[in-house]
Amino acid sequence: WLGIRRPATLLRGDIGAPSARATPHCHPPYSGGSATMDAETPLLDKRHDARAVGIAKAAWKLEDALREQLVDAYPSDLEARELHIEVARANRRFAKAMSLMLLVTIFETPSWCETTDNFFWYIDADQRCQIPGVKQSEILLSNLPYLPPFWGVVLEIALVFVISKKLFLERKLQLQYFEKIDIEYHSLPVINFGLAMCMLQVADCVLFTLFRPNFRIAFIPRTGYLCILPSVRKLAKCISAVFGEFVSIAVFYGGTIVFFAWIAVVMFDDAEGYFYGVPVNRGFDTFRTTLNTMFIAGSTDEFVDCFIRTYTKHRSAGILWFIFLVIVHVLLLNLVLDTLVAAYTRYAERAEEADSKEAVSGIQKAFQDLTEASGDGENLSRTTFLDFVREYSRSPHVRPVPEETSEIVFKSVDKDGSGFVDETEFFNICGVVQYSFWVTKVDSPVKDYLPGLWNSGLFERFRAAVHEGSFDTLMNYVLLLNLSLVILESVYDLNDWSETPLMENLELTFSLVYVMEVGLKLCVVEWAYYASLWSNIFDFVTTWLLLASSVLDELASSSSGANIKRYMNILRLLRLLRVLKQLKRLKKVQLMVETICNIVYSSKHIMALLGIVTYFFSAMSVQLWGGLLYKSNPALEESEYKEKGLYVLNFNDFGSAFGVWVVSLLCEYVPVFPDVISKVSGIPGSWLVFLIFYIGGVSIVFELVKAFTIEAFLELHKKWDSGPEDFLLIQTLGEELTKRGEHLHYRIVGNLATHEKIMKALGEKYHEGEEEHGSAPFDESGHGGHGGQGGGHGGGHGEGHGGAHGGGHGGGHHLCA
Repeated sequence: WLGIRRPATLLRGDIGAPSARATPHCHPPYSGGSATMDAETPLLDKRHDARAVGIAKAAWKLEDALREQLVDAYPSDLEARELHIEVARANRRFAKAMSLMLLVTIFETPSWCETTDNFFWYIDADQRCQIPGVKQSEILLSNLPYLPPFWGVVLEIALVFVISKKLFLERKLQLQYFEKIDIEYHSLPVINFGLAMCMLQVADCVLFTLFRPNFRIAFIPRTGYLCILPSVRKLAKCISAVFGEFVSIAVFYGGTIVFFAWIAVVMFDDAEGYFYGVPVNRGFDTFRTTLNTMFIAGSTDEFVDCFIRTYTKHRSAGILWFIFLVIVHVLLLNLVLDTLVAAYTRYAERAEEADSKEAVSGIQKAFQDLTEASGDGENLSRTTFLDFVREYSRSPHVRPVPEETSEIVFKSVDKDGSGFVDETEFFNICGVVQYSFWVTKVDSPVKDYLPGLWNSGLFERFRAAVHEGSFDTLMNYVLLLNLSLVILESVYDLNDWSETPLMENLELTFSLVYVMEVGLKLCVVEWAYYASLWSNIFDFVTTWLLLASSVLDELASSSSGANIKRYMNILRLLRLLRVLKQLKRLKKVQLMVETICNIVYSSKHIMALLGIVTYFFSAMSVQLWGGLLYKSNPALEESEYKEKGLYVLNFNDFGSAFGVWVVSLLCEYVPVFPDVISKVSGIPGSWLVFLIFYIGGVSIVFELVKAFTIEAFLELHKKWDSGPEDFLLIQTLGEELTKRGEHLHYRIVGNLATHEKIMKALGEKYHEGEEEHGSAPFDESGHGGHGGQGGGHGGGHGEGHGGAHGGGHGGGHHLCA
């Protein structure tokens, strides 16, 4: 209908014959109706021709723009869109398969244990993992149950099938559709690497089933699957960007260690004398041992043990050690973190700017595709918009946008009721695509069923007290009294004093007062409205838990409650909930909790990378050193590992090995472990694994985690003293619903920081357009106010009924963010 003949290679659905529905798609003005098509049914089939293709490409571009995966061109083939959706479903199955693969690693039988007998059946871990001639009590395990070897292999093969299917679908999408337009949508080298890992794991399973070796390489492909995750690959680019600056500091650090090691070995290699039976020059007798000693002294807090003997013998050596510690500990180690923070901040700023521009470009391209394909002219009709949102919601990569939400948003933007929106208004709509909306009534059913009570003067004053906050103020004083009681009860418990009858009755009384508080609030507001605040949910749950603990306490004090008394120490811990009920009302506590939640959510990818590193070394160490560390092993004689009794920190199974690497991560470098491995392992140089972990896992990834959290906290801390900013579209929606006695609640779905950057970029790009049209869809900063990342919505009821929970719109707004 555009007068352009479509190439058959671009629209496979039309190959062979012209469309029977090649009529212009002209849409009548907005009539207030709603689309009825099921969101699960593909809107874009072969009969919709160019309009269907345009909507499909627009939905695909917006999806990728918000996922930071936008490419320059997309195939004009509806089958490509369907295959992409199938790939997205396969990705979700892949994520579940990887979670199960991690569980298999944790609970699988270690290969050094007995796997020949009872291959199909479960037996206790102590019976399966035995060493001839060694008492079972000397072999310490993690006490995790082990899967029978056969069923572990079966699970592995099934999970490899799920993983390989996902990779083959990505390969098909890339080769059949994107290669033809010279676009790399899915990286073929990454896909081929993943398929190679699948074949490697299948080969390992077959060899293990046939020959039952004591060593498996399954940890390699399992880690390989994790490394092909998009977030991990993106972080790998970040690490490569900061690696150069890290190397410059690391080289200077290593040179300092070598220089002081050379000085130390020259001074103390032939030193004579003993210190409590230990030679003074122990650790300084050769250059190799001196280098190890200086590395331990420079990288850990064990420098006292390293230098105490030489310092005792020669006090002047203290000058050398003082200079060394100042240079290494005070300057260089801190400089490593400072360098990573600076390098990461620069990289993050560049990446965020590029991602924001990419998101804006994707939204702009989506609008252009929609207007070109629909024939709506320069504006977008309501029908096309609803079809677009429905198609967008089909992808498992995005959170579905309910049709009711689409209607609400469109009506709010379409001020004149024409049924059309322009480009600026479409940008405004896309600004809230990542929001999840829900609408509730405000008033309690008491208003309808007991109008006399509702309209009475006393109840009107009470309703005002709830909404204005004076009722919450009263409950704050009650909580303070209860907190005093909790402290007094704790003093009595710690001193084994018997509580007075008054104290016991007061505990039950306060619990009943909290139940009354919940009941009275629900007489004023509807349950759905009340439950939209996470703080109210917390109050509701803790109220009933506290009442239950008080009732059980009363039962335990009776003659029939003898069996309950043994659990009372646990129930007494519930008293801490009363302290939390008080603390969560403090503004600073709310801000800190919100900040921590946002940091945790924002850092999930970098934390996942740290987890992958720890996972790899844990799984590998079980294969290398499983069954070597036990109490009676003669190779442990005269080792610090035995002197400190660290037997429980071993590599006998995944759980135990994971504990070793967590200790090594937090303590940065624990020389006890490489020392003991060099004594017991028959693999020459295997202790170097700990050095590799220190360089890669601790010095780079873990320090990068610190750098990320510091940068994220500083960004969030800037907003502590700034008031919330309103996103005007949502403000308008809230005002319209308030007139009908309803309340709009929303929360951001996805990364809060990413959302804010996109909104800022949208605002900057369309600031000139706003001046031309005389409208202001964005505020000056480009984005609006938001609640906590996972908090549902903030408190927007004046100072009352939850105050300013979650960092939302406080004051007099009836809008919750």
